[in-house]
Amino acid sequence: MIDGTSLAARPPRAPQAKPAADPATGAASAAPDDTTAQEHALALAKTAFDFEAEQDAEFEREREALEALLLAQLKDEDEVMKKWIAMIG
Repeated sequence: MIDGTSLAARPPRAPQAKPAADPATGAASAAPDDTTAQEHALALAKTAFDFEAEQDAEFEREREALEALLLAQLKDEDEVMKKWIAMIG
């Protein structure tokens, strides 16, 4: 059970010190929570960039494979056409 002594009024807290301003930029230095949030955002951006780069590379490999397949097919069709012309002539 709660007794009345633990609910006594507490004295007010001392004011929290504000972060010192950076002399070069004049901006307040980032608090540890801000730094962690920035690092998390940076990590997310890096992951998204890496995913996009990997996906672009895969699309490029696929395009090159399709281009090689198309060129091989055109070469085969050219050979067939040459044989038809040779049979006629």
